[in-house]
Amino acid sequence: MKSETGVWDLYAPVYDIFMRSNRRAYEQMYRKIRETIKGRNVLELAAGTGLISKNTADAAKSYIATDFSENMLRQAQKGYVPENLRFRREDASFLSFDSDTFDVVIIANALHIIPEPEKVLKEIDRVLKPGGVLIAPNFIHDNSAVLSNITSKLLTAAGVVFEAKWDASAYTEFLSANGWKVTFDEQLKASIPLMYVSCTRAVEPSSYERVDPFAGYTPAADYKNWVPNGMIAAFCAGTGIAAAGAVGLSLVKSIKPAVRRPLVTALGVGSAALGAVSVWCIFAHEKFSYKGSRKLSKQIVEGTARLVKLPENGVGLDVGCGSGALTIACAKRNPQGKMIGIDRWGAEYASFSKGLCESNAEAEGTPNTEFRPGNAVQLDFPDETFDAVTSNYVYHNISGANKQELLIETLRVLKKGGTFAIHDIMSEARYGDMRKFAERLKEAGFEKVELTDTTDGLFMTKTEAKLLGLDGSTLLTGVK
Repeated sequence: MKSETGVWDLYAPVYDIFMRSNRRAYEQMYRKIRETIKGRNVLELAAGTGLISKNTADAAKSYIATDFSENMLRQAQKGYVPENLRFRREDASFLSFDSDTFDVVIIANALHIIPEPEKVLKEIDRVLKPGGVLIAPNFIHDNSAVLSNITSKLLTAAGVVFEAKWDASAYTEFLSANGWKVTFDEQLKASIPLMYVSCTRAVEPSSYERVDPFAGYTPAADYKNWVPNGMIAAFCAGTGIAAAGAVGLSLVKSIKPAVRRPLVTALGVGSAALGAVSVWCIFAHEKFSYKGSRKLSKQIVEGTARLVKLPENGVGLDVGCGSGALTIACAKRNPQGKMIGIDRWGAEYASFSKGLCESNAEAEGTPNTEFRPGNAVQLDFPDETFDAVTSNYVYHNISGANKQELLIETLRVLKKGGTFAIHDIMSEARYGDMRKFAERLKEAGFEKVELTDTTDGLFMTKTEAKLLGLDGSTLLTGVK
């Protein structure tokens, strides 16, 4: 299992700042770890910026701290590093170390964000010596803790995906079910409750057959988010920098008040504005997330896909496929045909790519998909090539182009009798009079043309549309 490193590479420079709120819990954890690792050979997985390793390694005989994020490791190697501590890049689910190598393995606050933590536990079992110790502190879920729930939601919106939300008993049951005997546990007070756990093997390795951690593994689809993690990080960082600048300037007495005050005010206003945008980004990210509670993106994509019909051996086109979500959803609904997704995969959505689309199609089991570079302004296909055409929230992003002409270009490649389902923010300011456009299509011989307001309960409410900047969302559907 190859971990997704993007969010951790992004937040590496500010990770330690965010963790300061848990300092007391971490100091308790350091003391417990030092007692266990004294004079022993230690491996730490998902070490991040080295908070644990730097504060405990000098108690060990040797200590190797690993992480899959290169940026995290760069941060970890800054500042004080004990002489017996080494950092290296490793995938926790497929370690390069020999079997029976370490006396202690540590993995802290990571199992709950790994898609298949069972595979990581199998690798830990492999590299741990007989009689070795697993130290696995982990954040746990507590429905009664209001602050914990708020913190969890903010982290989720910022791109940190919680694959599991164990409470205390569920976490120990998870470890037990995977061959570990919990010998010590204690709940520590933190922004999200932290459960310190120490384990030994429930069964020694000689009595059972080890399993290849990659056997039968298929990665899950990752459709990303319409509000990218980078956008959230940039606005949050800007908020912090502006606020820090305002506080710092206010303390510099050598600058004349007449100069200092306007600068402090400007930075304070900038921090407030950036903070408001950050809050909106986090809010929208949670609404759009495929793993959130609302799953608005998923609802829109699947709702649009239901309108795409392919005949036997027919071929459909998805214009501006992004991460492949709509292409794949249409392919699932039309196994008798094939879907082609095109996109220019621009820098503004750098996390989207042809490779990501292909990976998602493999994860979803849709071999009847194909992805190619393409541009909605001028499609590289002859007239009447496809049996269906579709698109979702693409054309309003294309600046300087007449939106109705973009629609005509898409419909140009549709065969007579073919279906179309195009969803976008078709406000009059962006698209002009769409009712006249629909009449224009009918006059040109289209069999059926319909405009449907999707903010009236079909995909979202009008309030949601306004809050999320989707006011005017409309489906253009019909038959050519």
